Amino acid sequence: VGVCYGRNGDNLPSPQVAVQLIQAQSITKVRIFSYDAETLQAFANTQIELVIGTTNAQVVDFGQSQGDAADWVTRNVAAALPATKIVAIAVGSEVITSAPNAAGYLVAAMTNIYSALQQAGIDKQVKVSTPLSMGVLGTSFPPSSATFDPRFSAVMQSLLEFLSRTGSYLMANVYPYYAYRNDMRYISSDFALFRPNQGFTDSDSGLHYWNLFDAQLDALYYAMAAYNHREILIVVSETGWPSMGNADEVNVVNLDNAASYNGNLIKHLSNGSGTPFRPGITTDTYIFELFNEDLREGPTSNRNWGLFKPDGTKVYNLDFGNSVVVQRNRSFCVANPNASFTDLQIALDWACGPGHADCQAIQPGQSCYLPDTVASHASYAFNSYFQSNGMDPSACDFSGAAAVTIADPS
Repeated sequence: VGVCYGRNGDNLPSPQVAVQLIQAQSITKVRIFSYDAETLQAFANTQIELVIGTTNAQVVDFGQSQGDAADWVTRNVAAALPATKIVAIAVGSEVITSAPNAAGYLVAAMTNIYSALQQAGIDKQVKVSTPLSMGVLGTSFPPSSATFDPRFSAVMQSLLEFLSRTGSYLMANVYPYYAYRNDMRYISSDFALFRPNQGFTDSDSGLHYWNLFDAQLDALYYAMAAYNHREILIVVSETGWPSMGNADEVNVVNLDNAASYNGNLIKHLSNGSGTPFRPGITTDTYIFELFNEDLREGPTSNRNWGLFKPDGTKVYNLDFGNSVVVQRNRSFCVANPNASFTDLQIALDWACGPGHADCQAIQPGQSCYLPDTVASHASYAFNSYFQSNGMDPSACDFSGAAAVTIADPS
C-alpha cells in the first residue's frame, strides 16, 4: 500500500520534510502529481518506488510529438534514475472521462513515451499507464455484467492493447466513497467501509461480495474480460475517504469513517485474498492522500483527504502494516449478550470469511466446537479477529454484536 503525495497547498512542508515523514511511516510506494527537480531529488537514494505523471495538457503535446515526449523522458525520468526509483509514469489523469479533447491523443502519447523509454533502455523498469475513473464503465452492477461505456470503446480497445503489448497494468481511481455517497439508498456504510455486513451475491457469477472496493475492482476486471483481456492486472492509483466536510456531509464525511475505510482497506489488502473474481491477486494501491491540501477547489471535503496535517501531525491513526506494535493490557472480544441471533450469525460469517479470523477450532469435531451455539462460536471468532488486530478496540465492534472484556473467556 502506498500514498499519493499532492502539493496543492500554500502551507505544505518541503519535499525533503515530506519524504522524511513518508519514511517514518514505512511507506515504500508513492505517487506524485506535481513535481520538479527538487522533488525528484528528495526521493533519491530512499528506495521508495515512485510513480510520476504528466498533466492532461501534456497528453496532447506528447501525442503529437515524439520529440517532446522523448525530451520529457530524458529530463524527468532518465536523469533521475537510478538514484530516484521511478517505477511508472501515469500519463494524464482520468483523461478519457474528464478531458475529451485530449482523449484522442492518449494512446499515442503513451506510445511515444514508451518508445522514449525503450530508446533510453529503461522500458523494463518503468511502466506506462493512465489512471481511469470508474466513469469509463457504462454498466458496473452486478460486477459480472460490467462493460465499458460504448462511447469510449475505441480508445479503451487501443489502451488495453497497449497495456497488454508492453506488459503494463491498468491504473484506476477506485472510490467507494463516491459510489456510497451517490447511492446511499442501496449501499450500506458497512459495505463501503469494509465493516461486517451481509454483502451480496452476484446472481450471474454466483460470487459473493463483502465490500464495495472488491465489487468495483471486479467490475473493471469483467469489463476488460469482455474485451478479451484477462491478462491485465489493476493498480489502484487513488482511493481514500475524506475526514471532514460541510455540515450537510457529516454523516458520510467524518474522522471515524475515514479511519475505518483506510485502516480496513490496508488490512484487506494485506491478507492477500484478492477479489472474488481474481482471488489471490495482490493489488498495489495508493491512498489519497498524504497531506490535506488547502488550495483544492470545491466543498470542504475536497481539502480534507489527507492522512497528515501540514505540520506533520496525524489527522487520525493509520498503521501501514510495518509499525511497531505497542503491547496493551490483555483484553478479549466476546459476543454481546444483547445481540440478536441474526446479528451474531452475520458477524460470525464475516469474521470467519472476509475477516480471516482463525476459525478452525470451532469446526465440527474440533477442540472448541462445543458448546455448539452461535454465541459461543461468535465469541471465539470475534476474539481471534481482535487478537490478530493487536487488540485494537475498533476490531471488536461487529456492528454492536461484540464487546471488549478483561475476563478471559476460555
